[in-house]
Amino acid sequence: MSSRQHQHHSHHLQNLPVNLSQISLAEWDEFFGLYNISRESQKRVYEAAFHHGISEIGAIPGLSESEHDTMNRAAVIRRSEQHALNRSIDGSYRLTMELHDGHLAETVIIPEWHDGRLRKCSASISSQIGCFFGCSFCATGRMGFHRNLSTGELLDQVRQAESIARRELDSELTHLYFMGMGEPMHNYRAVSDALTIMRDDAAPGPLPSHTTVSTVGLFRQIRMLAVDHPEVHLAVSIHSADQDKRYRIMPVSSRLGLSEIRDALAYHKRLTGHPPTIQYLLMEEVNDSPDDARKLAGYLGDLNANITLIMYSDVPESGLHRSDKEKTDNFIAELTRAGFPVDIRWCYGEDIEAGCGQLKVCSREDRISMSMRHGLQTGEPL
Repeated sequence: MSSRQHQHHSHHLQNLPVNLSQISLAEWDEFFGLYNISRESQKRVYEAAFHHGISEIGAIPGLSESEHDTMNRAAVIRRSEQHALNRSIDGSYRLTMELHDGHLAETVIIPEWHDGRLRKCSASISSQIGCFFGCSFCATGRMGFHRNLSTGELLDQVRQAESIARRELDSELTHLYFMGMGEPMHNYRAVSDALTIMRDDAAPGPLPSHTTVSTVGLFRQIRMLAVDHPEVHLAVSIHSADQDKRYRIMPVSSRLGLSEIRDALAYHKRLTGHPPTIQYLLMEEVNDSPDDARKLAGYLGDLNANITLIMYSDVPESGLHRSDKEKTDNFIAELTRAGFPVDIRWCYGEDIEAGCGQLKVCSREDRISMSMRHGLQTGEPL
């Protein structure tokens, strides 16, 4: 480990007590290296923090008296708490979590029904407070970037979503999406740590093979995800296969070229065997022409990607609107003619501002417009 990496890993460990919910797995190992805690007890603390959601050091079973004393002096576990829960007329839930520093993060829980039976229960979790990338259609970018969520805060969202699914829907959480507020790949270390922890059957969340990570196209992290978590699915927001037009829609495109993104997609598919999902938000008179569809098909070429067209949830401050049915049908026809499978994603929870581009939350004192880019498949509303 380089001295720079060591310094980066240690900054959360300099002031006691250390909040175990805020540190990375690398810092976790370093923390225990500072204290005389047995390997078996280290495992118990790890399981208490990440698997069982225990918040009191004194409640961790199996530690010796001296280990409890040491841990009580050196560490705390500060949990995120449920701040609000709203239910949509379509049956989805918007969960607002209050973090240890007063920031709020949002999670959407979506049941999908078929013939009166619940066939899927998904959660889309947030990875950041705010967003650095400022896409034109997305209200999150308008608030700027505040901070990343920690691994513990990601898992707290998953744990609370599981609890709500069981209590309100009598269901387990079947699918998980890192597609809420923020850009998950911009917070790669915490997201990767959470995915690592969730490989354990005792950890919260569904199987990694039922987990999807979304990105606006951070191609280096796409490659990292393929190596670190080949079982996890990938969804990439393209929104236009024309570089100039994509730049107008997504200013970050100036640093994320379409050719580099496509190379990363091919690499990811080669390593994992999973075809990527291409997310495309249809916006009236912006990117919904037949020519736009042909350019997308040409860009993807032989990648055998799945395409998900997102029906835009109007965000008043954006000045953008959802494409009408005729243009949507024509767009789909072009892609289908080119041989691509196309799904339509209708956003859930629009009446409670939980649809794509609608979530509004920063802190208890200052609720400002946020985005929800949840990656949920087509389903029938309640």
